[in-house]
Amino acid sequence: MEDALWSDCIPSDILELISSRLVAVEYFIFRAVCKRWRYTPMTPPRRPAQPEKSPCLITLRGDTGIVDFFHPVYNVMTTTSISILKLMDSRIRSSKANWLLISHGSHNMFFFNPISNDIIELPDLQEEYENICVWTFSCPPDSSSSACFVVGFDYLGNPPDVCIIKVGETNWTPIFFKNNIVYVLGDKGNLGILTINENSIPSWKFYGKSFLRRRLNSIQYVYMAEDVDNEGMLAVFLSHHEGKVEVWRYKMNGEVLEREKITSLDNKTLFVSLEGSCLKTCVAQGLGNKIYFSMFHNNNGVFYCLANRKYYSFDYLGIKAYSSSNIFNLVRPTSCIWIESEND
Repeated sequence: MEDALWSDCIPSDILELISSRLVAVEYFIFRAVCKRWRYTPMTPPRRPAQPEKSPCLITLRGDTGIVDFFHPVYNVMTTTSISILKLMDSRIRSSKANWLLISHGSHNMFFFNPISNDIIELPDLQEEYENICVWTFSCPPDSSSSACFVVGFDYLGNPPDVCIIKVGETNWTPIFFKNNIVYVLGDKGNLGILTINENSIPSWKFYGKSFLRRRLNSIQYVYMAEDVDNEGMLAVFLSHHEGKVEVWRYKMNGEVLEREKITSLDNKTLFVSLEGSCLKTCVAQGLGNKIYFSMFHNNNGVFYCLANRKYYSFDYLGIKAYSSSNIFNLVRPTSCIWIESEND
């Protein structure tokens, strides 16, 4: 009689104890050990009291004013128990640290901290700014930041219309600051740089040739994240239909824009959403060279592996892990953004 495998002799309660401490690639390794381990019930990992420094995805339920927090490493979704009236019928626009910039209707803008529930109001927008579609801000607006400004611009117009305000001012009037720059990826693949100079009109410069029309027609979504180590920006292009992924590095060399298609993030993880993205040193074993999108499969977070060119999801309770070369079965929340929480 053939001897039993050593892995078959481990009691089920020990296997469950082991599985409860596995995250990321450890989950796949556990499943691959043998047939019995592949089909054994797994206990979802518990978030430690002091979890790894990892971005979380904030989703705003505009119909109820409730906020969801998704923690990608542990595949855990937590929800605020209290509806916040101010957040109803609102939309997330941008984020820095724990702070979200949120719009309500066509005129009202405010900051919201989902960790502390603090709100900082901004003056109502004038009528000429109500169609501004892209928003960002320079730094967290709390008391430690004395130079936080909000900037919004519209893709229409050449150059695009811009509105700016310094936090604490009462009107959306042109108040400009020295050495502040906003990078904007154009809808044709070129790069626009908005420079905000002290006591002068903000100036635009555009760099790089437009992509060919055939290529432009294939792009459905574009995400951008700062690449500090390489002194540039990363642009993630997601195609229509199947959801093919390309990553390009944009970098200014003097007055020349250098664009390079890259196939590896090395030991880094990219977290992308339409309103804001960030590049982090690998947040857990096996998540290097991966892109976390603001997408879900059966309520489980989804990441894309640049090496395998497939989408994956951890399902700690499922028998078989999800993997796919397309995005046909994935769901996107309507108002969400990744934040780099200072107080998880």
